[in-house]
Amino acid sequence: MKKVLALVSILILAGLIYWQYYYIKPVPKPEIWGYTDPPSLVNTSWEKSGSVEILNETLKNAGEFYGTILSQLSQIGYSMVSGNWSKKDCQWSYWTRLDKAYYIAYKENSFLAIRGKPEDVLNATDEHWLCGRPGDSNPLSSPSPWKVAEAMALSLAEKFMKNNVSTSLTNWTGPTPDWYLAKFSFSVNIGDGVEVLILVYSSEDQVKYAEYLMKKKDRSIRFLRSDGGDYYTLIALKGRKVDVNRAIEIIQEPGE
Repeated sequence: MKKVLALVSILILAGLIYWQYYYIKPVPKPEIWGYTDPPSLVNTSWEKSGSVEILNETLKNAGEFYGTILSQLSQIGYSMVSGNWSKKDCQWSYWTRLDKAYYIAYKENSFLAIRGKPEDVLNATDEHWLCGRPGDSNPLSSPSPWKVAEAMALSLAEKFMKNNVSTSLTNWTGPTPDWYLAKFSFSVNIGDGVEVLILVYSSEDQVKYAEYLMKKKDRSIRFLRSDGGDYYTLIALKGRKVDVNRAIEIIQEPGE
């Protein structure tokens, strides 16, 4: 009986240790994750027209559908370059992400979308358009996710420099989520070295899920989060515990 009780005690202790140090609470996958195109446009009928694809639909809720696509483009990392909101029943906007672009517009019950490379989409709007064309409008100052990642990296590098710590561009050697809007990595010359990875997302739920995916593969990675206005950033740090702790101290120092 004593042996059984001892075995049970050992199993309970092992379970507690696992729960405290190794168990990672699952995080639900966000609705917007892994998309390169707006989810609402994935199963629609696009027609090839030269170097672009065009979607031309008649919808009772064209304005509402336009608003949905507007939101989804932002959530998957597209930046609005130009647009017009002067009329409630007639609007358009032009979006880009790296080498891909979208022009979307609606007028009353008509919805139009054009997608392809930025230059090709711009050229196509000379012939296919509703309410307005990008070429007739002044561009907006809308930062892209990649610019946000670079700005965050520059801000962190300046903090390290003020503490006489050098940084250099390097490739992150730890696990990386299967989807992100932008990333930037560098190393910090503290102790044996600390690797830093910056990932940019459009929502807090996406950040939490990315952190969960990385923790499952490497429990030792430390994480910091930052709200970048229109975007959210996840900062991952990898290295010896003492070195990572020092790096975090510098990052969390209040600004002047």
